[in-house]
Amino acid sequence: MGSIKRPARAVTFGLLGLALAAMAAGQAGQPAAAPRSQMDELLVEVRAIRADLDRAAAASLRGQLLGMRLQLQEQRIATLSRQLSDVQERLRANQQARLSMANSLAMFGGQKEQASPEERKQMDFIFGPLKQQIAAFDKADAELRLEESALVGQLQQEQNRWTAFNGQVEELERATSGKAIR
Repeated sequence: MGSIKRPARAVTFGLLGLALAAMAAGQAGQPAAAPRSQMDELLVEVRAIRADLDRAAAASLRGQLLGMRLQLQEQRIATLSRQLSDVQERLRANQQARLSMANSLAMFGGQKEQASPEERKQMDFIFGPLKQQIAAFDKADAELRLEESALVGQLQQEQNRWTAFNGQVEELERATSGKAIR
């Protein structure tokens, strides 16, 4: 029995030796980790500087684009404000003209009751176009109010967009204010 153990031991030791030799050969094929040289450290630093410059350039471009968008929004707001002001002015003028005409019609309308049937026909002939004009003022008034309402809504939307763009500019400013290029 002792003779059987010896060949098995020999085989086991042989396999163990082969495994150790394979590991040693594998490690010998790998270069040992060399300590970092100054050149390696400089290369790492240059790469970090490049990354910082890329981030700064991207932030600058983003800032310029946001600035242009902000200016466009301001122009849109100014245009809509002018349009709204114009519509409101036309609405005031329309209401004044309508009021003036309605007052004239009311003033002469009181005389209609005291007039003869023939005079009433003449008054209807004269006041008919005035009544039509008042109706036209009423229609224009309604249209101007609709236009005013639409412009107020558009102006509010554009002001909300301006606020959003301005928020993005402020966010970009906060993000870049504390970071300096190395």
